[in-house]
Amino acid sequence: GLDSFDEAATKQAVILRILSLVGWDAYDIDEVKPEYPVGNSKVDYSLRYSNTNKVFIEVKRVGEELEKHQEQLLNYSFKEGVQLPILTNGVAWWFYLPLHEGSWEQRKFYTIEIYDQAPEEIVNRLVDYLSKENVVTGVAVQTAESIYRSRQKDNLIVDTIPKAWNRIISEPDELLIELIAEHTEKLCGYKPENSRIENF
Repeated sequence: GLDSFDEAATKQAVILRILSLVGWDAYDIDEVKPEYPVGNSKVDYSLRYSNTNKVFIEVKRVGEELEKHQEQLLNYSFKEGVQLPILTNGVAWWFYLPLHEGSWEQRKFYTIEIYDQAPEEIVNRLVDYLSKENVVTGVAVQTAESIYRSRQKDNLIVDTIPKAWNRIISEPDELLIELIAEHTEKLCGYKPENSRIENF
């Protein structure tokens, strides 16, 4: 099975097959450029259109941990202005927006785990972010940007809720005091003074 694949087998049996399925001509090296040179190193594949690098794909053997390879791939992408790099071991696919601020983890906008996700979801996301049509038209990057912005918004909300809560409990708020007074009255029949609630 897949677990026995080394990096070369992963490239040939998994990556090139998927690229073909999403519209890339894996036999045209002007379109799917293997071992694309970046400085003194090489990225495994550059998906190109009109002589422009659109997507970098760095491939590791099946089962290899990807964390330690993020920085290298994102540096390649940043250096070359590639907006959509992908790090994969054939089973896990990590999609990035390298030109954004933040840690490597924050710039990873989507992850596919072949063994953990429904096949339909995997196919849809591979088409969204990797199909030749979506990459060439810019739709892939637009979709990625939308997910990234949504995640940033969610993170901001999650970070801000505790601050809002702390402000509410540290600075007496008239609505909150009134709400507590009403509920106290409903429970015991007596409405407390506002100062008593503030001191609580």
